[in-house]
Amino acid sequence: MALDFKLKDVMHRITVKFFPAYLPDAKKPYNLRAMYQPVLDIHGIASKAEVYNITTAPKVIEEGATALAELIYYLAADGYRISTPMFNLRVGIPGEYEGHETHLPDGIAPRGLITLAAPLREYLSENVAIQFDGIESNEGFIGSFYDNQSGTTDTFISPGRLYTIHGGGLKIASDAEHVDVTGLYYEEAETGERIHEEMKDIVQNEATTISGQAPSSIVPGKSYYIVIRTQSSVRGSVKLLKNVRE
Repeated sequence: MALDFKLKDVMHRITVKFFPAYLPDAKKPYNLRAMYQPVLDIHGIASKAEVYNITTAPKVIEEGATALAELIYYLAADGYRISTPMFNLRVGIPGEYEGHETHLPDGIAPRGLITLAAPLREYLSENVAIQFDGIESNEGFIGSFYDNQSGTTDTFISPGRLYTIHGGGLKIASDAEHVDVTGLYYEEAETGERIHEEMKDIVQNEATTISGQAPSSIVPGKSYYIVIRTQSSVRGSVKLLKNVRE
C-alpha cells in the first residue's frame, strides 16, 4: 500500500477553542487547542480504511503497520535515522556532561526524537480548515506537564522526581470536610486506579503552576492521566467552592 499525500479529494475540518495562555511569557491572552480528538490505535486506524476509500484490507493494514512499528523499534535502537512520509525519527541522549563519563547517569536513557516529515506538514497546511468555536469555559485546565528528570513535556513522569504543571485554575485547596478527596492524582489509563500525591510533596501550589515530587509508586511504562481535585475557584476568589471540581 502506498500513501499518497497529494490527494485533494477532501477538505478536513478541525474544531478549535480559545484557551487562556498559561505560560508567564505569553504575549497574547489565548492559545488555540484542537477539540474532540478521539484516540485511534493501530486497529482503529485500520478499521477506517473502507470509510476513506482505501482498498487494502484492514487486517493487512493492521498487520503491516504492526510489523513496521516493530521493525522501526529495532532499527532506531541500532542507530538508524528513520525517514517516512509521515515523520522522521532519530535517537537522542538527554542531559549535560563533563566529557569524561563512561556510562549514562541513573535514570537517564536514550529517547526518540520525532519531527513531522515535509509531506505531512504540507498536507496539513493545504487540506485542513480550522473552525473556531469560541472560548473554552471549563473549570480549569492542565496545559502542560514538564518532567525535570527527562527534560520532556507531556511525555514522561519520573517516579520520585520533580515535575512542573502549568495551566489555569490549578490551585489545590479544600475545607476540612473535603481534605481527603482533593489533591493531585495520577490515574492509570488502563485501570482507572488513582495514586494520590501527598500535599507535603507539592512545593508550589498556585492557580497557574503546581510543582513537586512525583510519587515513587508511579510505574514506568504505564500511562497516566493527571487529575486535580480542588475547591478553589478557577476565577481566583478567596472563598472556597461548596463542591469539589475536577
